Amino acid sequence: MAQATQVRVGVVHWIDHFVCCVSDVERWYKFNEQLLGAKSSFNDFVWKSGIGIFQDVGRTRIGGFVNKDAMPPTRGVGKGLPRYGYYIEQKDVDAHLKRLDAVGAPHGQPTRIENLGEPGISILWQDPEGNQMEFWAPDVLPAGAMTEATAHNVGRISHGVFESRDLERTAKHFKHFCGLDGEIVGDVLVLKLGAGARILYQKVNELQGRTTGMGLSDAHTALLVHADDYFPNYRRIWSELPEYEFDPMAQKALPAEQRAALPPRTVLHPSPGGRRFHVLTQRGDDFFDWDSNMFHLYGGIPIDGSMAVYTGKSVEDYVDAWEAEHGKGASMREVLT
Repeated sequence: MAQATQVRVGVVHWIDHFVCCVSDVERWYKFNEQLLGAKSSFNDFVWKSGIGIFQDVGRTRIGGFVNKDAMPPTRGVGKGLPRYGYYIEQKDVDAHLKRLDAVGAPHGQPTRIENLGEPGISILWQDPEGNQMEFWAPDVLPAGAMTEATAHNVGRISHGVFESRDLERTAKHFKHFCGLDGEIVGDVLVLKLGAGARILYQKVNELQGRTTGMGLSDAHTALLVHADDYFPNYRRIWSELPEYEFDPMAQKALPAEQRAALPPRTVLHPSPGGRRFHVLTQRGDDFFDWDSNMFHLYGGIPIDGSMAVYTGKSVEDYVDAWEAEHGKGASMREVLT
């Protein structure tokens, strides 16, 4: 008798990259060059189309995409969400503070945090667009956190902090779709990732963040899974979440209460690779949680048998490999089952 195929829920190992929205791309990337030691990452479509830019921060990437409307005003250092952190070493805290002052970045002072999954020292700051950022110096750095750090000794993405109106609901969502066990500490949900880093959710009463679900152009977070878990995870997502048309500006036209009430859903990832993928699968690879935050999966091939350091496998890579085997334009519908 044939046995039922077991759907494997893959653990998220890192945050591979994030994209935030900006109004002045040149100002944003020069700021990151000076503060982080970031280097512009060649992406012909993104840059020449005027969409924005990707930058390399050591082995990781960050994106700044032009918003189609005026940016929401900043709520102040450490007060707006989402917020993204970068690993640093504790010995370099003073050097990073001096660099923050040198580039004129609003920032807080080093603060000791003990109870959110890993103890360490936090420095909150914001970029010229009012996007919230953080330097995170844990007592113990996970393997791979500082591999190929920048010239300013800034490592990979340490965490992302997002809004949630219901922490238990959010915890169940990530347990079901990503295999992550969460711990609620006061008004924060802590999701520790497989190789390092964390996803944190801050309890809020109303959504006010800078997210695609609330009308920004393409703010999102890429969650790294083992390359073999990419399609098994998407099959679970596609089988249970509805597909919505991707149009953040149309969402922004909705009253705030309607935007906030939209359920978890999948949408088209509007990059060229995402569009190719959507044509071949008829499903989007971007997905929303309950609180308007948008994510997609990113594959990783372990180096030396560990996901501490990995070779990335993007949606373009998956489509290219499929078409090399099955022919250009070959339907990927079978990956849905």
